[in-house]
Amino acid sequence: MKRLTSLVLVLVASAAVALAATGCGNAEKNDYVDKVNEIQNNLQTQATDAISSAPANPAQAGELVKKLQGLFADAADQLEAVDPPEDVADLHQQLVDKVREVSDQIGKVADAFDSGNPQQIQQAATDLQTAITGSQTELSSLIDQINSQLQG
Repeated sequence: MKRLTSLVLVLVASAAVALAATGCGNAEKNDYVDKVNEIQNNLQTQATDAISSAPANPAQAGELVKKLQGLFADAADQLEAVDPPEDVADLHQQLVDKVREVSDQIGKVADAFDSGNPQQIQQAATDLQTAITGSQTELSSLIDQINSQLQG
């Protein structure tokens, strides 16, 4: 169980690293980039802090996973509150949706921990691994597209 918990926590923390936009010469666009990066940095810091001490039992692991889900949900809400430049508005919404999707996937792991069923926990962790791998790729692509639009 300890190994599974560690895997889940590493996966969640790694998802927090996927966001990072770069600035350009436009003040409005730089302000947007600063806000997105601040949200990402806060998410990464909070997720790292949350997993700094390993849970001692499955109940604590479940609580920690719920906390991580909340961090991603909060980050999605914060991103949604950001007013993006018009030329990246659609991409920004996709970014919000993807972060919210990661939160939802983490929530499935939290539900599995609540069940106490080792098979459900294992399946949820496997599903999370698959989802986060795909999400990291999609988040990176979205950020690249946003950066390209902002600098274009």
